[in-house]
Amino acid sequence: MITPHQDIVAEVEARRLALNSTLLRVYHYYRALMGVALLAVFLQSTIDTPLGTRGPEPFFWITFIYIIFNSLSAFATPLMPRRIFERQIATTLFVLVDIVVLTILMYLSSGVASGLGVVILVSVAVGAILVTGRISTAIAAAAAIAVLYEEFYLSLTPPYDNDFFQAGVLGALYLLSSISIQVLSNRLRKSEISSMTSAAEAADLERVNRSIIARMRTGIIVATADDAIRTINQSARALLGFAAHDSAIRLLPDSLRDRLSAWRADISVRTAPFQFAPTLPEIRVNFSAVRADQPAGDVIVFIEDTTEVQQQAQQLKLAALGRLSATIAHEIRNPLSAARHAAQLLGESKNLDKGDTRLIAIIDNHCQRMNRVIENVLELSRRKPPSPVRLNLATWLGDFVTQFKQADMEDADIRVHVTPASTEVRVDPTHLAQAVTNLAANGIRYSKEQAGRPFVALEGGIDPTTDRPYLNVIDAGPGVPNDQIDNLFEPFFTTTRTGTGLGLYITKELCEANQARITYTRHEGGGSCFRINFAHPDRITA
Repeated sequence: MITPHQDIVAEVEARRLALNSTLLRVYHYYRALMGVALLAVFLQSTIDTPLGTRGPEPFFWITFIYIIFNSLSAFATPLMPRRIFERQIATTLFVLVDIVVLTILMYLSSGVASGLGVVILVSVAVGAILVTGRISTAIAAAAAIAVLYEEFYLSLTPPYDNDFFQAGVLGALYLLSSISIQVLSNRLRKSEISSMTSAAEAADLERVNRSIIARMRTGIIVATADDAIRTINQSARALLGFAAHDSAIRLLPDSLRDRLSAWRADISVRTAPFQFAPTLPEIRVNFSAVRADQPAGDVIVFIEDTTEVQQQAQQLKLAALGRLSATIAHEIRNPLSAARHAAQLLGESKNLDKGDTRLIAIIDNHCQRMNRVIENVLELSRRKPPSPVRLNLATWLGDFVTQFKQADMEDADIRVHVTPASTEVRVDPTHLAQAVTNLAANGIRYSKEQAGRPFVALEGGIDPTTDRPYLNVIDAGPGVPNDQIDNLFEPFFTTTRTGTGLGLYITKELCEANQARITYTRHEGGGSCFRINFAHPDRITA
């Protein structure tokens, strides 16, 4: 059962009062015109009428005053206080005055035979419309009593004409019409309340649906048959790189339009994941027709970020590989330690020439390099789940630079710039420190080799297209060759002889563990730019 809201009931009552005020003013005009008509019929001499036969002069003056009163009432009604109509006082008095005056005129016109009983019926009907509740029935009862009393009083005066039967029929008709109109009016009122309640609930549901769609992590686009965008939520804007409040988006991007055309040609086609732009996450697109039998019509486009799925698959894979690699690393570490220890003992011998010393140094260097690889592998296998906290990026970078210089390079030129300064990220501080350390150390090394100075820039802010925070690590190095960019984050891939090939891989894993994404681009001024795109601090999942 639909329960009407209080504001809806109040609105219906307000509408009823406004309508009643208009109807009452029209009723005043009707009463005035009716008085004029009665007076005109009374004054004409062409046709004989019973009007005023028992008292011509009182009939004339009563009718004339009735016309003046109704005319003044028509102009005075809009000026009356609203509370009078809310309490139905004025309306009830107007109807009762009509009944009394018309009953007197009926008496002066030889009773019910004059036909004025029908005019009283109109007043009773109007009272049933304008007045609600028991008062309406009381008005009809008063009219019935007045007509019966008029006939009774008429029977006491010469020539003693009366018609109680017709008077009784009129009284019954008054009551029946009043009750019928009240029932119909109540039904209409309940129907209006019900329809308005249903409309309000439908509007509420629509707002709820819009709010749900707007806050969904899945991107939603409703496209028309000609690939125009009808609706797009914030997640879809972010995944496609549209500005948050860009109202100029009218058509689907070409990449989506091509895939939608292929799906419309064959709805069994499943679109492979793709990346809309290098700085955006990989997405999967699915389509569903608004009307199942009309794929050429409006279509709902579902856009899902595959990063989380990839992270889950990667975690499962790493869990299995971690256990295996940890076992292998332990087995390698023991003989490796023995080999390095033996080389160190051999290096203490006094009978070695320069060639043997060089070979021992090579053995020691490669043992250390292999030991770093083993430590990185063990670190991957022992890594704990992230414990993200909310951080002010500018403040955290300031503290990071201070600690980094104290621990590694005091002479490094590290510049920090975050706009806006209130930019916040939600990430595990330990993981972020390790990732930025790897990137900053690499950038400083390559900057020193290329430009002769240990330089790196840390630039942060909010990406206007995705509304997500980011951090750029920019160096002045030579940059990564184009043919090596695709393999940049793969494990054990390195461009230097002394590298392990795990630094960027570990950085990528740390970012993805915190629902962030790291990408590489060539910097406009030369060098490399590694960008960490963080998840929105208010939307990151636990």
